[in-house]
Amino acid sequence: MPRLLTTLLFLLPFIVPTHLFAAMAQDNNITLNLPESVLSQAITEMLPLRVNPATSGLKGSITIIGIKDLQVRDGRISCKLKLAGKNLRILTELAGHQISLKVGEIELNFTCSTKLRFDRAKQILYIRPTIKGISSSTRSNTDIGSTLLPLLNGREYPIAMKELAPLIAETSDKTIAITMQIAGVRVTDGALQLSISPKVSSTRHQIHHKEKQANKS
Repeated sequence: MPRLLTTLLFLLPFIVPTHLFAAMAQDNNITLNLPESVLSQAITEMLPLRVNPATSGLKGSITIIGIKDLQVRDGRISCKLKLAGKNLRILTELAGHQISLKVGEIELNFTCSTKLRFDRAKQILYIRPTIKGISSSTRSNTDIGSTLLPLLNGREYPIAMKELAPLIAETSDKTIAITMQIAGVRVTDGALQLSISPKVSSTRHQIHHKEKQANKS
């Protein structure tokens, strides 16, 4: 899940046509609204997607293999996920002894509701999913899913945010660069909203500067 959101946040603004975004200046920041229809399509294209469990109590491989009914409402992103697990083991302690419960392979359907928290100073996005509504084709898998739920539910997954690609413009003697940093991430009704803080800088072309000095002499 963290990798999915990282890819989405940093690639999507540059591969989706600009008419799908509502952009405005606010306190010198740029606001980008990513509609839920775009989010759903982009996430679907990324599947299957490997998830690293944010707990030491679960070992093995977990992969998101399906997503549907994505909605962006009330400060949350909710959807239905289909997860596949391989070589799963649940680790627990009993009377001071570590016990390993071998699960093996499993497929489960979850209803997931996710909250976001962004730390601007550290440039880290925290994703906190609440998972419920477990179902499977077999009763045994559903029972195992209920055991896995406390290990997956309500944990924060940190994502280190990377710098957005700068916008570059060339003049006859300068290069103008607009570098951008994520200033905020929040959920609005129907869209994921990114606040971008731009910074403008310029660099004079040395070769043109030397040519002008030569012409003056």
